[in-house]
Amino acid sequence: MGKKLGTVAIVLGAFLLVLAALSKFYMYDRLAVVPLNQETTSISATEEGADGTILDIPGGLVEKQTPLKSTRTVQGDVEMSKEASDELDRDVAVWKTFVCTDTPDFDCGSGDTPLASTYDIVAFDRHTGEAVSWDGTRTESNGTTVRGSFEGQYFKFPFDTKKKDYEFWDGTIKQATPAKFVKETELEGMKVYQFEQVIEPTKTGTIAVPGTLAGVSNPTVTADRIYSNTRLLNVEPTTGVIIRGGETQDGWLEYQGERIATTTEASLQYTDQNVKDTVDEYSSKVTLLNAIQTWIPLGGLILGLVLIGLGVVLVLRKRPEGGERRATDERVRTTA
Repeated sequence: MGKKLGTVAIVLGAFLLVLAALSKFYMYDRLAVVPLNQETTSISATEEGADGTILDIPGGLVEKQTPLKSTRTVQGDVEMSKEASDELDRDVAVWKTFVCTDTPDFDCGSGDTPLASTYDIVAFDRHTGEAVSWDGTRTESNGTTVRGSFEGQYFKFPFDTKKKDYEFWDGTIKQATPAKFVKETELEGMKVYQFEQVIEPTKTGTIAVPGTLAGVSNPTVTADRIYSNTRLLNVEPTTGVIIRGGETQDGWLEYQGERIATTTEASLQYTDQNVKDTVDEYSSKVTLLNAIQTWIPLGGLILGLVLIGLGVVLVLRKRPEGGERRATDERVRTTA
């Protein structure tokens, strides 16, 4: 009986070791990928009661205070993803994203021109979240379309995000700059890593403006567009999903080294409802990935080794010799 139990324990232990290895090195790699058919909408806005500053061009290039809302939609393209993966010989997702920024009552789907808008087609690695170079990518900003060459993290951070700095894409300066790890904290009961990306004042172009705006008599002058931003990103580390994003942007026009008008000055971040919805959506996937990456491999390894060890002991344990057993049985009968 002991030998049979030992054999069962060894087989079960071996099975658990195989399951632990498959979970760690096979199942995790197939689950820790972004979907090709992604569909999401996120909302960022100025805090309730707070205004941003914009340059009202139709109103005569005057600064205007108003609350702002930014709506971002993301749509995965399955066919483009397969095409990019085949051409690049790697597992790639292609997502299209449209960002529309205006006042809270503006309808981004109305066809009217918003204060600012960006439409990007981005190819990125399904595991690391890092943008890759592909001929099908492009960016359209306020009516101007160019083929894009994105870099760094764009939509998300890697699965199993570490407490280190990552390069993160900024669409205004068209390059990735460091998003530095700040601290570990919690949002809606979920553990997140906070990263900060600081864009120092950068010239992004020029624009012709009336001389009166610069305080000179010339009919028009050429002013520099200056942009700066501080972006805070709260990332769930298991999935790399951005749970809350926010930025404090300051843009202005500069003439001969002097600031002559503010183009955009505002602090926007994901709404509380947006954060809650994202936490609710990804909580189960966080639990599943943690189990497959850590608890199943660790539990399977420990229990598997214990069972194999116990099984070996049971199989190798010597049984009493037949003569000794008969003598013992005889003494028991004689005594009885």
